[in-house]
Amino acid sequence: MRSLGLTRRGRVLLAAGAAFGAVGLWQGQQAVLRVALLALLLPLVSLGLAALASTALGVRRSTTPSRAVVGQPCRVRLDLRNPGRVPTPVLLAQDHLPAGWSRAPRFTVDPLPPGGRAAVAYSAVPPRRGHHRLGPLRVRVTDPLGLCELPARSGGRDDVLVLPATEPVPGATSLLTGQGGDDVGGGAGVAAGERGMSTREYRPGDDVRRVHWRSTARRGELMVRQDEQPRQRRGAVVLDRRPGAFGEPGADAFERAVSAAASLAVSLHDAGAAVHLELGPPSVPLAGAAGREGLLEALALADLGEESSLTAALAAVRGGRSSAETRDGVLALVAGALSRADAEMVAGVQAAGATGVRRRTAALVVLVQAPAPGAVEALLRAGWAVLDLSEGEPLADAWLRAREPAAAGAAAAGAAGGIAS
Repeated sequence: MRSLGLTRRGRVLLAAGAAFGAVGLWQGQQAVLRVALLALLLPLVSLGLAALASTALGVRRSTTPSRAVVGQPCRVRLDLRNPGRVPTPVLLAQDHLPAGWSRAPRFTVDPLPPGGRAAVAYSAVPPRRGHHRLGPLRVRVTDPLGLCELPARSGGRDDVLVLPATEPVPGATSLLTGQGGDDVGGGAGVAAGERGMSTREYRPGDDVRRVHWRSTARRGELMVRQDEQPRQRRGAVVLDRRPGAFGEPGADAFERAVSAAASLAVSLHDAGAAVHLELGPPSVPLAGAAGREGLLEALALADLGEESSLTAALAAVRGGRSSAETRDGVLALVAGALSRADAEMVAGVQAAGATGVRRRTAALVVLVQAPAPGAVEALLRAGWAVLDLSEGEPLADAWLRAREPAAAGAAAAGAAGGIAS
């Protein structure tokens, strides 16, 4: 703690003045006494002037990007303004950051005239998602010689939302279309945006070049081709929020699950799908740029729930709106530890999807905790693809590793077909 607000330099000068004064009195040297008096008065006068100085500062804080991302640097800009009628002294300032963030640098603000402005900026790396409060700005008054520092009024606080980190999922388009042997969990389907074709009866005025002769021969009347509007693929990403599924409280398993869910949903959206995020009721639609931001904001604030089973998380997918939307789309579940009973419950969702209009293009389970024996086998038998991230492997690496056997199998099947022909 600083004595009387003096810095180390000020205290040293004050002690030197006292020592010179003692020597001057002992030796009777007037010159030494004058030096001692100057050394004693200088820090005290600086301290008095600093105490009387105007220190009011207006602070406006902004971050770039406006939504920070976990693990990525964001730039914090402080716009300072002197609202008073007298100039400010030299100020030392340091922004207060939440626990776990890197410490903000300390900077000097030169004297500002009345109405004067200044701007400073620094970089910070948020360690966790969610709402974080930056500030207040801690300001201390100092003098040009650096002899004293006094606390001054601090600036206000501002909230910043930190979004979960995402990583691209290679081949998300093939996951939607179910085409190509390199797909994970794929089935037959039509690509998002691909035009389909149907037939109808010939009407006067129809172009004869659009007559579909095969259908005409089968029906016994003229039939013409009719293009259908492109059908957008849909999907749902379900996040497991059971409190007991992610290990000890405070462990990073749930954070990895949130990041994986965000990565899958954003990659599917960027591939052209209309995606719903299921956190248990309600679901969050992901459509367009605004929906993309809405999903990431919802995941930024997601927390562990109170349900001890997956029933609530799967209910919306099995019997609600998302079930109809994903019967010909993608269903992805990001889960913690799965027991054999949990896996059988999840397997039943995929089986239920097969009884609808058509089977889902892909069904995927991403595990961030080690499953119970037999759980993975139950999922695979029901047609789910499984990515195991329990050892901390990045989602993109696990995805590519899972696609390699499928791609090799497709290549072998193609070669065998060529030999047979």
